[in-house]
Amino acid sequence: MKHANRSFARLLIGFACAASFGFGIASPAHSADESSRKVGFLMPLTGGAGKLGEMMMQGSTLAVEEANTQHGGAGGRNIQLLPEDSQATARVSLAGYRRLTDYEKSEVIITGWTPVVSAVAPLAQNAGVMLLSASTASPALRGISPYFQSSWMFDDETVGLILPYAKENLGVERLGIMSVVNDLGTALSNAVKKEWSNLGGTLVGEEVHQQDESNFRPFLLKLLAAKPDAIYITGNMGRQSAQIVRQARELGYRGKFLSFGAFEDPEVEALGDLADGAYYASPSFEVNSDAPKTKAFVEAFEAKYGRLPNVHQANHYDLIYLYKTVVDALTEKGVEVTGTAFRDYMVNEMPTYTGASGVYRFDYSDGSVLRPTSLKTLEGGKFVKVADLVR
Repeated sequence: MKHANRSFARLLIGFACAASFGFGIASPAHSADESSRKVGFLMPLTGGAGKLGEMMMQGSTLAVEEANTQHGGAGGRNIQLLPEDSQATARVSLAGYRRLTDYEKSEVIITGWTPVVSAVAPLAQNAGVMLLSASTASPALRGISPYFQSSWMFDDETVGLILPYAKENLGVERLGIMSVVNDLGTALSNAVKKEWSNLGGTLVGEEVHQQDESNFRPFLLKLLAAKPDAIYITGNMGRQSAQIVRQARELGYRGKFLSFGAFEDPEVEALGDLADGAYYASPSFEVNSDAPKTKAFVEAFEAKYGRLPNVHQANHYDLIYLYKTVVDALTEKGVEVTGTAFRDYMVNEMPTYTGASGVYRFDYSDGSVLRPTSLKTLEGGKFVKVADLVR
């Protein structure tokens, strides 16, 4: 009965996605036109990262609608985006991956989050399925598979950008770390400690918490007793980051918080003034940019959703158009679109890609990317750019 309830709930989620996000989208239980090109979307749509995953799907959905109605789809066929809820966990994602590949025959899957990529990358490599990600920050994933390519910078790179700025411009001398127990948390913590030592800063302590923790007060009390000027948050769940900030403020902490791009989350945005003094490094994305692709995306997103987009929505909009670019080129060459052909084209023909979020410079040797990066903060209830970060 429990399994049946889960299956029924998944079916309802599929109907909701199809109804809410428009054509080009169908639930896994109800495949659309068999002639369409099926792009998997294996992302968290429920759970702690669900709100962020839904935002990311909005960007991809808008691009699918535009591509299908205005640009002939990809390679002359409509694109069908197939959402599968990974819940940002390995166990759930494996079932979603199997549905997308065994049942839907997806050759390219948009995915993210370290546990998910770690779980499905070996399977994708064996099957020749290409994985694209704009939501994977852990340097632990460098070189995990030739069939994995990130368009989001690994955060050992951004640590080397935000910490020098914090020391030189924000007056941070004493740094504490709130680290989550997972691959990303460990890798980020190690990168922070190495960079901070190189900068001659003082590390006052590190507190390590579990992925499902909600009461951070015991950890914070220990850390705050060491009087840090700033606390670096390594977690990638917006809900936890927001809880850490809120609970630290309730305990009287008035110092700064530092983090990376996952900090740009609706749960954090809802903190309002409590997040004053929180800074994070994120790939640059300017809603007021005059760059043609950026301007067109912002106008289309605002027209559809009634609000301005953020970097996560822009990144996932770009992934669909990157997919279209590759498929159009393969079709023109008369090459069958497979995961292997897709990967080979990117490696041989696409050292860079320019989208709504700017320029992506890919390193196919380890699946990483370099992008212009900004320091951002929350101001007036909105995430805003403070400075460009340059090493």
